[in-house]
Amino acid sequence: MKELSRWRNWLGSRRLTLLAAFVLFVVGLLVLGARLGDLKPSKGGLELAGKFLGAACQPALGYEAADLPSTTPPFWEKVGRSLVLTLRYAVVAMSIALVGGVVFGILGSRAWWPALNQRSLSGWVLLWVLRTVRIVVRGTATLARSVHELLWALLFLTAVGTSPLAAVLAIALPYGGTLAKVFSELLDEQDASAAGVLRSGGARSSAAFFIGVGVRTFPDLITYALYRLECAVRSSAILGFMGIPTLGYHIATAYEDGHLREIWTYLYVLLAAVIVIDQWGSLVRARLSRPKPAREAGRAEDSVAELRRKRPRSLVLRASVVTALVAVAMGWMTEKQWQSSLPAERRQANFERFLHEVIPHPVRESGNDWSEFGPWLKERIWPRGMVALHRTFHIGTIAILVAGCGALMAVPFAARSLAGRDALGVPGGREHVSGLRAGAGRMLRMTALVMRSIPEYILAFLLLQVFGPTVWPLVLALALHNGGILIRLGSEVVDNRPSRAGQVLVVQGGSRRSSFLGSLLPESFNRFLLLIFYRWETCIREATVLGMLGVLSLGSLIDEANTRLFYDDMILYVLMGALLVFAGDVVSDLLRLRIKGGAIGSGVHSS
Repeated sequence: MKELSRWRNWLGSRRLTLLAAFVLFVVGLLVLGARLGDLKPSKGGLELAGKFLGAACQPALGYEAADLPSTTPPFWEKVGRSLVLTLRYAVVAMSIALVGGVVFGILGSRAWWPALNQRSLSGWVLLWVLRTVRIVVRGTATLARSVHELLWALLFLTAVGTSPLAAVLAIALPYGGTLAKVFSELLDEQDASAAGVLRSGGARSSAAFFIGVGVRTFPDLITYALYRLECAVRSSAILGFMGIPTLGYHIATAYEDGHLREIWTYLYVLLAAVIVIDQWGSLVRARLSRPKPAREAGRAEDSVAELRRKRPRSLVLRASVVTALVAVAMGWMTEKQWQSSLPAERRQANFERFLHEVIPHPVRESGNDWSEFGPWLKERIWPRGMVALHRTFHIGTIAILVAGCGALMAVPFAARSLAGRDALGVPGGREHVSGLRAGAGRMLRMTALVMRSIPEYILAFLLLQVFGPTVWPLVLALALHNGGILIRLGSEVVDNRPSRAGQVLVVQGGSRRSSFLGSLLPESFNRFLLLIFYRWETCIREATVLGMLGVLSLGSLIDEANTRLFYDDMILYVLMGALLVFAGDVVSDLLRLRIKGGAIGSGVHSS
């Protein structure tokens, strides 16, 4: 038994975790055939990269083409319309996703069902039904978010044609599933002792849950929803690559026309929109976590109305609520026609045809003889489908390992608690922080913001033009985007975690680097690991889609099947990608449960 216990402890050690990561990285490189020599751009690619980077300093203020029709709208009007459309689709999609996330998040939370189980209608049958409902809810949410928004858009556009509603639903479905997962986990991680006290005092179970758990979790729910809005803007932009006239559509057309300066104009506009939303979210998060004090001290004899008058009020929070409600209302009302412009009969016919053609071809040809399904499935899966699935897994895994290593090296310089004048809040200390180092920390945080603001699809699209059709553009695009996110989250982990050991090291004359390596990193290792697993699941989903740019993976098979109108093949490969994400979700959930007692808090899900 001692040997078994020692073996288990070794298996759960950080040393084995790092060794497994290194092995996965090396195996992934071998499987993908990725060579470091492929990172050298070709002569044409290097020239294009130089022109593209040079254009960044001179973004277009007007059309680069001289011979334009007289009916062409002014350049900035075109930019403004595409930005407004991008924001409108994101806001409307989030309004749908938020409703689904709240409902499915509550129903999928363990904290909700035990409260219901204490009602008078008890028994094992009711308990079994409630647990089944929770499992179905969690499974539905996982399936919705396992399919990337671009793939949802591809399915909707194929089935019913191009329409604003298809674009909105393509974002709302996976985002609703993501919100449901994170909301349920935030509710589960909240201390439920207050709810127990309320129930023991005679409060109804639902009231005890919403007041004792929901109210205390509300700030975390709001801040995460604002982060998803930032992500929705990026997703809305890349829907342009599917033909919807958002910012991504104009980026693609500008590249095809060779107008590199126009590309940077659209990228800067997208970056500005994401930064504004990010700063708005930071401001709201600060007001929720550190509310203002009451304007006047309350007294025991004050009435309820008097206490309400004296309560603290935040102009930022009130303005945010009004802005959000107005934006949602305007987003829904300003669209003249949400459905496709095709007649209803034509849309119905197209949808029925799509449902018919997703049935495997030999089954359709044989008059719905499902005995033909097995050979068809085997032919699609082996070996081509499994090779694409394997490559998708390794592209996502290598990318998150690169992003994780880069983030761990950057966090000591990006974290405000280590880059400030007083390390970890300890006055004095051996090291004096120069203006250069403090400025480098701010620059690193800004670089991370830029990295996570540009969608992976756009990054991969541009990098493919420089490095050619290898796996490196996909890996680099995923690593850059997720590295920016991990730098932000890792810095927040360090800034929000009180470390007595780290402060002692600083007091004793230790450097900031030694306090990070000797105290902060070991204490926060589990949370860093969980963040990497959380983003790994996202990398797998993104790697599935990036293959649509031409590199062999599940995405390339999906794009090929769609081009050839083989909708049965397309659905199969979409489901294979969803199963891969589903497996990643199971692994990350098991890891979360294993190390939950170590260092998991609500801040984990701020990504």
